[in-house]
Amino acid sequence: MKHLTVSKRSLGNMNILGFWILSLCIPVLVTDLTSSENPQLCDAQGPPGLPGIPGLQGPPRKKGPQSVRGPMGFPGLPGLIKMCPPPPQSTFCVKSRGPFPGPSQPIAFQEALYNHQGHFDLATGVFTCSVPGLYHFGFDIALFQNAVKVGLVRNGIQIRNKQGKANDSHEQVSGSSIMQLEKGDRVWLEFKLHKAESEKGTTHIIFYGVLLDGN
Repeated sequence: MKHLTVSKRSLGNMNILGFWILSLCIPVLVTDLTSSENPQLCDAQGPPGLPGIPGLQGPPRKKGPQSVRGPMGFPGLPGLIKMCPPPPQSTFCVKSRGPFPGPSQPIAFQEALYNHQGHFDLATGVFTCSVPGLYHFGFDIALFQNAVKVGLVRNGIQIRNKQGKANDSHEQVSGSSIMQLEKGDRVWLEFKLHKAESEKGTTHIIFYGVLLDGN
């Protein structure tokens, strides 16, 4: 009976020892399983190996047939329209058939063939520059049994003059000049003969000016 009691006690101690060993092994097993499922928790990897030898190039292949052209896309939206300001304008064309003033006086004109900007004064016969730039001025004179002599003047300085005479026939006299004007400059056509000399026949004068290039 005493021997049997010792065996049971020994058997209990072995069970306790086995349970203790098993409890120590379980964390190790869990650690191994966790390490296999999460490689990032392993130790640092070694250096990468040398690259392998490239493979052989494959045999050339024939070019495939050309594909069908796709449908045209939808048109895009219209772009923005930018309105540019119109270029500056300054133009006139006037006509006179007399009577004409005395010498060195601007010729007054009775009819404006074109004077939309109003830069030419019919009453005084003077053009006043409102748009600085390069201008072309000219005049055409038709004569019959009369004589004429005129001068193109800018700010009191004669730029050019022209004269002509028609006895029993019609004659044409014309002249022109290109001028660079500043704002406020004045241009006109002067009559150079005495009034009595211009009343013998008929004379028609057309005077014009056009802005070529505004500053």
